[in-house]
Amino acid sequence: MAIVIRRRTILVIIIVCCIGYLLYLPNGGSMEQTNRIRILTAPMKLCYFISMVAESLGLSDRAVVARKIIEIATAFKDTASEDANVQIKNAYIENVRVRIARPNNDNNNLPVIIFFHGGAFYMGSVDTHNALTSTLARLANVVVISVDYRLTPEHPFPAGLEDCYTVVKYILDYKDSQKLRIDPTRVAISGDSSGGNFAVVITMRLVTRAVTQYLPRLQILLYPSLQLFDMMLPSHRQEHYSLVHYDIHHLLSIYLNKTVDQSIYANNHTSVKQKKHYRKFIDWSLIPSKHRIKYQEPANDDHEGDRNLIKKVKKALGPEISPLLVDDAQLAKSVPTYVLTVDHDRLRDEGFIYAGRLKRVGVKVVHIHYENTFHGSINLLYGPLSLDIAHKMVADLVRYIKENL
Repeated sequence: MAIVIRRRTILVIIIVCCIGYLLYLPNGGSMEQTNRIRILTAPMKLCYFISMVAESLGLSDRAVVARKIIEIATAFKDTASEDANVQIKNAYIENVRVRIARPNNDNNNLPVIIFFHGGAFYMGSVDTHNALTSTLARLANVVVISVDYRLTPEHPFPAGLEDCYTVVKYILDYKDSQKLRIDPTRVAISGDSSGGNFAVVITMRLVTRAVTQYLPRLQILLYPSLQLFDMMLPSHRQEHYSLVHYDIHHLLSIYLNKTVDQSIYANNHTSVKQKKHYRKFIDWSLIPSKHRIKYQEPANDDHEGDRNLIKKVKKALGPEISPLLVDDAQLAKSVPTYVLTVDHDRLRDEGFIYAGRLKRVGVKVVHIHYENTFHGSINLLYGPLSLDIAHKMVADLVRYIKENL
């Protein structure tokens, strides 16, 4: 009897510890609606754990497992609220799958937002971001074309980027504009996180080389990924709450189809020569001083990196992956830009630097920073775990779209 009681006690303790771990909210004290965030966090932690176990057992790469779990969960989502008063059409543009969201009215020649979802290049889809794209279509009275681009590791760089570029060129070349009932002279290119990276890279391509009949009028960037040069920015080193966990060294490994190790976090992937060349593009003075109290200046710039790692990661420092690493003359060609950043985000500081550099070279920029929220929160618009801050961010963005597009 005593043995049975002891086993049950141990089991209860294990269950309580597991629940405590799943509901624990690290570094989230400043955020509102924390109970909802705790509930959101639990399945994401479980997803990460399962993906790591599957990879350790040799079943599949952790990225593929995490993506499959999220795809299954997304399939059970009720989209009725998301798509209210919006016409949804799944289609193909030049063999690239897209989802077109149009407000439920008879207006023709509506402005267009071409949207690239985030997901660290290996997950996410038009389904995971449907709430955001449909809401923007309805509230801003625009057509939103969301691109379901190819994902890594099955399709490494530059496959996903080229899918997005194909769709943008098609729209800006005025093809099927009457059939789509859109105005190709009023196009915004947008994306969140890795999708924001695609948006900046593609805009840069278009303003550098005249390959389309029209140019985008705006770029709209939601906590974009902009550089892989300095992994020791304050926002990379500070502790933040994160809804979705991913490791940059693993992300780079599958995106570049090279093996990248964890020494990248000490900037071991760059030589002293590269550090001297690229440092001027990553200007720490553009990061608000309150975020530089602990980490005040760049570190390890006099440290020679690992020769093999430098060779593997060299491509990641090019403008097609790190669009922040270009000179001011190139940045000055950019179109008017909306930048959204959040405090709980390793990408926070590069957003500040990008917005600051654009302003410095005369590009019209609206930069809104939200202190008490996290990377990915703008998608949490519906359901019992929706967040007020998501609606605030969307309202601010819709106002900008109506005034500028």
